[in-house]
Amino acid sequence: MPSNNPPHSDRRPHDLRSTLTKSKILDGARQVFLLNGYAAASIDQIINQSGVSKGAIYHHFESKDVLFNSLVAAEAERIAQVLPSIDPDDPNPCSALQQIGMAMLDTLNNPATISTLRLIIGALGRFPQLGEEFLRKSLGQTVEGIAAYLDVNSASNGIQIINSYAAAEEFARRCLTHVIERVLVPHQPFMTEAECTAVIKDTLRNCGIRWRNAVPNDESARIISPYDWEA
Repeated sequence: MPSNNPPHSDRRPHDLRSTLTKSKILDGARQVFLLNGYAAASIDQIINQSGVSKGAIYHHFESKDVLFNSLVAAEAERIAQVLPSIDPDDPNPCSALQQIGMAMLDTLNNPATISTLRLIIGALGRFPQLGEEFLRKSLGQTVEGIAAYLDVNSASNGIQIINSYAAAEEFARRCLTHVIERVLVPHQPFMTEAECTAVIKDTLRNCGIRWRNAVPNDESARIISPYDWEA
């Protein structure tokens, strides 16, 4: 007798179990890789930490390399999802850029992100492209949003920016640079809001993006091109 159940009715519980198992493996792998680094970590350690079988691990990840890269990709996706989009309707470029910059610093200063950056730096000898891939997947969407915003506001305000994407990318990388020090020197106190604000202002200037007035929330403030900078 044919079943009245839809053909996919038994698939959902299986998919849920598979997702939960994969999540447990990634959580366990994260702990092991953080403790031992990539080279010293073993699949047996990950099995013990995650509480799953070896068969389950190799069902989802065919090797330690694949598992490690999947972990880094998952972290990049987490960052991309947490970062807000720059407000395309904000008429004040300096405030819009300052807000997105503060959000980037806050996200990159997160202990989980700093731990991931340490993992990536430690594994660059084996995976030389890993850092670039991580930046592209974690910050790429934000960089594209900033570049699009600069294009729109450059056109509407008569501001000359030779390459909006390059300026946006440099902006993101300079935000990351201020976090790298905390990666290399653990247990440093996190920056205060005032310190973060100063970092973003300095970053904007060094990227060829600068507001004319000193007060960032002044409605008359606008970003200007390096050609218009006042001496």
